[in-house]
Amino acid sequence: MGYTQTYYYEKIIQRQIRAGRASNKNEVIHQALALLDAVTQAQGPAGTSFRNADELEAHLLLSGPATAMTAERKARIYGRLKR
Repeated sequence: MGYTQTYYYEKIIQRQIRAGRASNKNEVIHQALALLDAVTQAQGPAGTSFRNADELEAHLLLSGPATAMTAERKARIYGRLKR
């Protein structure tokens, strides 16, 4: 599996390993993908699921360096998600 590794993501990975939440990079990525899958299916831990794409976007904008998406890009990415 490949991914683009940036300093930003490397800091997150190392922080998770140092905190003892994972033992290596692959484990961090596996856990992140499992959580993403659970959250997008509204089955995540209490307080982590989102009612709609707008709530998810708002949370992501607050969590790091990002800019709001155009309506066209939003439609392409969210597609068939419930609103």
